[in-house]
Amino acid sequence: MKRQGFRGKIEEVIYVRLNAGDDLLRAIWDICKEYDVKTGILLDATGSMQSVRLQRFPHEPRPGNTGIDYVEIPGHLEVSAHGIIGMGWVPDKSVTAPPELMQRRGPSELDTGFGSMAGFVGHQTPYLHCHITVSSASQTVCGHLMEGSLISKNTWNGEAKLPSHFSVAIAKVSGVILKATWDKEGYYHDIVPA
Repeated sequence: MKRQGFRGKIEEVIYVRLNAGDDLLRAIWDICKEYDVKTGILLDATGSMQSVRLQRFPHEPRPGNTGIDYVEIPGHLEVSAHGIIGMGWVPDKSVTAPPELMQRRGPSELDTGFGSMAGFVGHQTPYLHCHITVSSASQTVCGHLMEGSLISKNTWNGEAKLPSHFSVAIAKVSGVILKATWDKEGYYHDIVPA
């Protein structure tokens, strides 16, 4: 099968400082809406977080399920993240996420619609596939970013009197559209010319 590929062009790089208490995934979705990023690259997200929710492969394989662990890591945490940005694409309104997937949302019910399980909340909404590396005093973990991952308050006593130092850099791409497609066949990336 021929690989699907098209050329795009980086139009601009957008830098945004996030606020203490922001949900990182939702903040990036909001930035994509505000700056009209339909396709792009999360070049970097770096800073300190008070908690992170992620999906990762388990330490030991388990038969009979998707083999994904959901982990909630309490802070203080240093993180670095990168990923691809596109649009959620559900062309058939009768298609919904499978019940077994919706039951595996993890420690909380923050996810809405297709949610961070799919990286988007509905048709033509921002999509983010983000890998995040999280370091605490006792461990380093890598996985897929999920909703409920909160930016840290940046002072020793938890008062957010100063602006956060947590920043993201997003490259806005033109000429190509990445669609995180969920249809009757399943879930996949579709890449089309813009």
